[in-house]
Amino acid sequence: MSDERAVLSRSAPKNQEKPLAEEKVKTSSSDNSEKQQRSKGARITLWILRKSIVPVIMVIMLITGLYVGYVVVGKQPGSEVFQWSTWQHMYDLVFSDT
Repeated sequence: MSDERAVLSRSAPKNQEKPLAEEKVKTSSSDNSEKQQRSKGARITLWILRKSIVPVIMVIMLITGLYVGYVVVGKQPGSEVFQWSTWQHMYDLVFSDT
């Protein structure tokens, strides 16, 4: 009796391998059909979002760096950070001839 169980348990995984492989093939073909079902507008929107994420993050980090540098490091009021005259004055200080 125990010999029959050992034989059955050894043969069971072999029989289960085929359906698992077939299921994997079926799921990969269904993934392809899902990608093909997206509309052209959705594909274009996703492409634009993928391409623009790095520049958007860089702009956010630039603004954050300007604020932290001016307010925290420079100990100046936060209301002056985004005024054009502030950065024009800094430019004049850095690139003055004297």
